[in-house]
Amino acid sequence: MKLEKREITLNEYDSLEETYYFQKTLLKEYAELLCHVTRKETRGAVLRLMAETGEDLCLVTDLMNGSAIENN
Repeated sequence: MKLEKREITLNEYDSLEETYYFQKTLLKEYAELLCHVTRKETRGAVLRLMAETGEDLCLVTDLMNGSAIENN
């Protein structure tokens, strides 16, 4: 049996969807970490990162919606 090389093409929506799921998972992990943090400074840093990740998640969602409209 001979293996063939196949070209894998990702479109913009697939890339955005992968980024969306990564950001969503990261946000969940930050929330889990927040339950275990005891230092005030660390809590502040985690909350700041959660806010930034939430903003990124919203941006990716908007881009996905725009990409889906263009693909239809």
